[in-house]
Amino acid sequence: MIYAPIILMIVDYVTGVLNAWLKKEIKSYKMRTGLAKKCGEVIAIGLGEFFSFVFSLPAGIMAWVSIYIIIMETISIFENLNKLGVPIPAFIKRAFEEAEKEMNKEKEEDHHDKR
Repeated sequence: MIYAPIILMIVDYVTGVLNAWLKKEIKSYKMRTGLAKKCGEVIAIGLGEFFSFVFSLPAGIMAWVSIYIIIMETISIFENLNKLGVPIPAFIKRAFEEAEKEMNKEKEEDHHDKR
């Protein structure tokens, strides 16, 4: 559950850079922001593993962190591939759009709860 999100982060970053390069839109600010986000995700995975080990938490807790990142990165990869002109089947697009809506809804609910 550690390697899959990290591999997907790398693939997402590479497809994002390829997309920007082909469109001649490479900007160092966007690259730094993307790398910072990826570093944050790696830190979240590492902290999740650390706390799972230290506090003997169930492995399922860490699995949900990894699954969330896997889904998020996979959506981004498909978006990048679509922008690169790679045909994505409609049923895959719909599935990822639904997953993205659910994740955004959860983010909004969490944001409102913190107010």
